[in-house]
Amino acid sequence: MTKFEFEDLLRRAGKIARDQDFFLIGSQSLRGVCPAIPRDFPKTVEADLYPRGRPQAWSLLRTQLGNQSKFFKQRGYYLDCADPGLATLPEGWVERLIPFRTPRTGSVTAWCLEPHDLFASKLAAWRSKDQQFLSAMLRHRMVRPKVVLLRIENLPIAKVLQAHMKSLVAQLVRAEKQKSKK
Repeated sequence: MTKFEFEDLLRRAGKIARDQDFFLIGSQSLRGVCPAIPRDFPKTVEADLYPRGRPQAWSLLRTQLGNQSKFFKQRGYYLDCADPGLATLPEGWVERLIPFRTPRTGSVTAWCLEPHDLFASKLAAWRSKDQQFLSAMLRHRMVRPKVVLLRIENLPIAKVLQAHMKSLVAQLVRAEKQKSKK
């Protein structure tokens, strides 16, 4: 999804939901810190948005802008109404949200996850696409591993899972260092 497409989707979501503020919890959260997401990041056609003030609008958003909608069929990108309560996020993530708003979004703001919080959340999900995304974040130095380790300690999961996630970070860092030597 391009920045222009994301701005279009956010503006439309605001009109449909009659809400000016949305949580943005997926990979598009990088929009809060990157004017342009580097080309070698895994491509995505969805934005994980959720209305902050009017959560009851999620059904309408899904119908009009979701992956089964006429909008998606016409444009090739869609809104996935992802409730932040379902994601694994570190304590304090709400206080670290980064606003994304441009003239093209109207007065609608996407409140983006801070990159270290995004990294920890994607690490907890650990899907193949997340692993590629995490590697790209490390390659582009969007996160510092030491900060990621601190965020892992603040995840609402068992200590044994935190230890496993820390070992995954070490693996990802080693793999990226090996790639950079080639």
